[in-house]
Amino acid sequence: MIKISYSPYTLKPVQILNAVSAAAPREGVLLKVEWSDGLTGYADLHPWPELGDLSLEDQLSDLRRGRMSGQIEQSIWLARRDAQLRRDKKNVFEGGEKIKSNYLLSDFKLLKPGFLDELKNEGFTTLKIKVGRNLKEEADILTHVAAAGLKIRLDFNSVGSWQIFERFMGSLPLTVRPLIEYVEDPFPFDVHAWNEAKKLVKIAVDNQYDKVPWDKLSAVPFDVIVIKPAKTDVDQAIARCQKWNLKASVTSYMDHPVGVAHAAGVAMELKKKYGEMILDAGLLTHRLYQMDPFSAELSTQGPYLLKVKGTGVGFDQLLGALPWYQVKMN
Repeated sequence: MIKISYSPYTLKPVQILNAVSAAAPREGVLLKVEWSDGLTGYADLHPWPELGDLSLEDQLSDLRRGRMSGQIEQSIWLARRDAQLRRDKKNVFEGGEKIKSNYLLSDFKLLKPGFLDELKNEGFTTLKIKVGRNLKEEADILTHVAAAGLKIRLDFNSVGSWQIFERFMGSLPLTVRPLIEYVEDPFPFDVHAWNEAKKLVKIAVDNQYDKVPWDKLSAVPFDVIVIKPAKTDVDQAIARCQKWNLKASVTSYMDHPVGVAHAAGVAMELKKKYGEMILDAGLLTHRLYQMDPFSAELSTQGPYLLKVKGTGVGFDQLLGALPWYQVKMN
């Protein structure tokens, strides 16, 4: 038997987050999971209904009826990892290999003169850009990024169509294309259209992952799987990477710092185990929100997230001081 309690929180964005959401406050809950063997672990639950997740209310109400969403299953898997580390007095940042993160740019107002050079001086080699709101402006901006010599990841969040994507790629100067490491979810998943897109540039599957008919494919129309431990079955995704000879990039889910620390632990563990198959991660999403006591505990050194104080994913005192409400099963 397990006992699950939750503690609500609100994250306040400091900018627009992506092409499908505004800069409104975001609600989530931290979960405390207690097992009958005496172990206790913590995880995050931060749905994105805009990207197809069940709402927070629906997931918690299903849980009360004894039904677990895939996202809650992942949260419990992560909480168990945390619980075992806490039992052994170990920290999630100690068990893997240091891994770089891309710099996430979702607001072009930040692109002031000297900004990209500053990023390079800090040690960043890859810039991830949320696109799909104003493709002409975005194509112009990519020219500046290419001139700075940074690798580029583009994330369309599945907005648009194959025709729009093809036009956008055609509009890019020749200097830009070789620097694009991959494009995430260029438009809603379609095997034929994604195969065409893959001829233009490397493609990564992220929030369209669940739409892929894995058992029916003879070849996959993408090159990279974006693994979000907050919602992706990690072992299954890695098995698919091995089967289809794909790369993987581990990212947080633009969620609570507890979720960020969990994603970092998974990313470092996979990097140690699978080496070259694991690309740079995307873990620095806490900067998209106003600072709170949890994000104040997250420190970075250029593209690296540093160890959080405490056991498991850390934050021991903060987690201990939160109000917790038990999920009463109906």
